Amino acid sequence: MTISPSEDTEQPQIVNLSQVSVESVQAELVRASLSSIGQLNADEVEMHDSAAGTIRARDIHTRETALGMVMGEQTNIDDCIVGAVRSESLSFNGVVAVAVSNSIEIKEASSIILVGREVSAQNIHTGILISREVHGNVTTTMDGRTALLSALVGGAVSGLILLAARFLFARKK
Repeated sequence: MTISPSEDTEQPQIVNLSQVSVESVQAELVRASLSSIGQLNADEVEMHDSAAGTIRARDIHTRETALGMVMGEQTNIDDCIVGAVRSESLSFNGVVAVAVSNSIEIKEASSIILVGREVSAQNIHTGILISREVHGNVTTTMDGRTALLSALVGGAVSGLILLAARFLFARKK
């Protein structure tokens, strides 16, 4: 099932989805509950207990949802699992692989990479945090010294392996 405008018709103003699976949705306001959406383009999105592949919207509000890629201006993600999110202002609670935003507000989150100009949080568990200003409790997998030491040791080991391979498998003339 596909819900999208054709050239002859106007974009629907409000689309309410419940217990359906759709390939594509484009509207001003989309509300989804217990639904699966492949691609969603809207001005405003409200999702609960659903899944979406790609969301592009101005205002996004999701709760207990699995999301692939999210792009928005004002994004509020609560108890969700997200692959990647890019937003001007982001508020989230849950698990995200990569988050990039100017302003990030976090209640409780786990992430791999978190990038933001301002980050405020109660609890963050992340692999890499890049920010100018951080407020709150942050736990990173590696601090700066550990990352530098890991890079140096990894480079040295790689160099030794390549050197040994060159001697062992070099052609004899």
